[in-house]
Amino acid sequence: MAVKTALIIDDEPDVTTYHGTVLSDHGWEVHTAISGADGIVLAQEKTPDVIMLDVMMPDKGGLSTLIALRKDDRTKEIPVVLVTGIQATLNADFEAFLGRFKSYNPNGYMEKPLDVDKLISTLEELTADAR
Repeated sequence: MAVKTALIIDDEPDVTTYHGTVLSDHGWEVHTAISGADGIVLAQEKTPDVIMLDVMMPDKGGLSTLIALRKDDRTKEIPVVLVTGIQATLNADFEAFLGRFKSYNPNGYMEKPLDVDKLISTLEELTADAR
């Protein structure tokens, strides 16, 4: 069985390192980007099996990045899991906020800090038919 690949797009290097280590320890090949713009380029070049996308980033936010990924024929079918700490920070109804972006079909949503077992099971489920 081929190794599955994940692209982690997050502006916090500590987060990309931690999430990347978790995935690597579970047999995944990992690519990382610290900006939405860099993430889009990597997604186009590497065509990962799944993308973990931080919502709050300074240059090109996660939702703008998601929209760009969905509009590009090379990346539109890649499952994207939105990852954020905004719920805990703002005490906001983030699920309702995401409702405005349903037409761009995020495949999942996870809050930081991530539950490792939930992360792995979510990514495995989303990529069950990959490769």
